[in-house]
Amino acid sequence: MYNSLSTMPFVPYNVLTYLATQDEIIWKLLKYPEYEALDKPDLTFDEKMNMIWKKGPQENYNVFFTNLVEDAIPESKCILKCYQYYIQPSELYVSTCIYAFDILFGGQMALVEYQGLPVSRGDLMVQRIVECLNGVNVNGVGRFVFSLDQSRYDLGRSVIGNSKTYTGFQLFMSVLIGDSGKSEGCYA
Repeated sequence: MYNSLSTMPFVPYNVLTYLATQDEIIWKLLKYPEYEALDKPDLTFDEKMNMIWKKGPQENYNVFFTNLVEDAIPESKCILKCYQYYIQPSELYVSTCIYAFDILFGGQMALVEYQGLPVSRGDLMVQRIVECLNGVNVNGVGRFVFSLDQSRYDLGRSVIGNSKTYTGFQLFMSVLIGDSGKSEGCYA
């Protein structure tokens, strides 16, 4: 009975529901494209969850559990993608799973006022995600960390975008996922 990664499919949703209850800034940055986004009204939990794309046209959504966003309009809004990026088996019962957080936004909305100063929307999103998730057990899937001790893939970088109308950041955080697998064998 080896690791079957049985909790892995639930990680992105668990992460987003945790962020929805722990941080208002992330959601305001996603919802409001204005420089004064943080002065806008708080969102309800349902409003935050309604920002997650499930099916159909993507242009009305801001949060995705896939790296592919086909028809959203990143030039005019902020987008957050949370998806499994890499799996590294540690031993028979545990694997290190790296999750990517892609943050995309248009160049005209690249700055936001935070504590009275203009700051990068991407820098603030990365900082808020790390502050909320680093060392936290997210609904029983393990502790998310931002540490080379767990994975050499844990890092942040400003390398996504089309360099003309939108830009973005990638943040990689890791979590150990393990279970005893299924008890059934493979029999013909």
